[in-house]
Amino acid sequence: MGGRERTYRPRARTTRPLGSGRSANAPPSQPLSPPEVRSDGWFISDPLAQRLHQKSALGQRVEGGILLTAEEVLFCHWYRHVPLPSDGDWFSDQLSKEGTLLRRVIAMDVLRNGGERVIPVKHLAARFDPFPEHTWAVRWERHEPWMSHPGLSQVRLQRTHDPLDWDELNAWVSSVNACGHVAELCVIDDEFDTTIYHLSPSEPQGTHLRYSDLDPTLQEEIKASCASAHAIDGGYFLNHPKEWPLPAIGTPHFSGRFLRDEEHDYLLNDGRDEVKLYGALIEQGLLLRPGFKYGCRWRGYEESIEAAHAPWLIQPREEAPTNWEEVCLAVRLAEGVNKRWICAHLTNNASSFLNIKRVG
Repeated sequence: MGGRERTYRPRARTTRPLGSGRSANAPPSQPLSPPEVRSDGWFISDPLAQRLHQKSALGQRVEGGILLTAEEVLFCHWYRHVPLPSDGDWFSDQLSKEGTLLRRVIAMDVLRNGGERVIPVKHLAARFDPFPEHTWAVRWERHEPWMSHPGLSQVRLQRTHDPLDWDELNAWVSSVNACGHVAELCVIDDEFDTTIYHLSPSEPQGTHLRYSDLDPTLQEEIKASCASAHAIDGGYFLNHPKEWPLPAIGTPHFSGRFLRDEEHDYLLNDGRDEVKLYGALIEQGLLLRPGFKYGCRWRGYEESIEAAHAPWLIQPREEAPTNWEEVCLAVRLAEGVNKRWICAHLTNNASSFLNIKRVG
């Protein structure tokens, strides 16, 4: 049977049962009191509240205790032996009131694994400037003192089927970076499993000779050769009378040079946006070859093909994924072949390159 040759055991998947703790620590001999409902959260009184807040960065301090969000209530239930509120079916009632509760619960559980501190931004309004829209929480690494350190990342939550707005996403990443944080994305799938990404602007650059580096005489010779090239299926074939001066453009074949349509149009200064994006990348010193085998438009080389593999897989925004499930496929494929995936865009002669890297 297919796949039976594998000998390793699949990883255990939690079902996150309610009513039982998931902590390895023994529960207290005296059962704790459940949180009490307040208008703006779930209240736990001191001294338990003080321990939860200072040691675990849970809740927001109010007079006599802390206020928890619903996702923090569940985290305390699983890992701090705090009973759930006993008024009816609390969990079902919360689901009916908060459509995004499940994603927040899953993220709180996963991101706090290993001692990380994850604090919903509603608890941090007095400490930080207003957060960008779509930021759910700030994350501190285990070794960082959360009361004085600004934190590592701002966390955004998405489900795999959520639509993707690249303009809005780029704006969010820029706003998060301006706050001094890493833009961190937690995507929750339909099995309630997670994939974690870091998003960052990138500036891919190479060492190849650029068209703009050539003197005007060579530029004119190249344009003349392109103008007389033979149109063939998928591009143009030309016989350049001298040694071809741009190794990053065109493919040597049949004792001549094959140019793809975008390469030919770029050298003839075609004004199409697609060619402008190609030109912006070429002017960064990159060598661009088709990315068909990798499910993208281009693979980008910083050095010559003979010297190193392409570190970049580049997809124009117009052809980029439209939901997070498609992003996951693209990024996982790229990292499976040791490459970095970026979404590229050019508008008003300004280029933007967004790298999405899987970190968990």
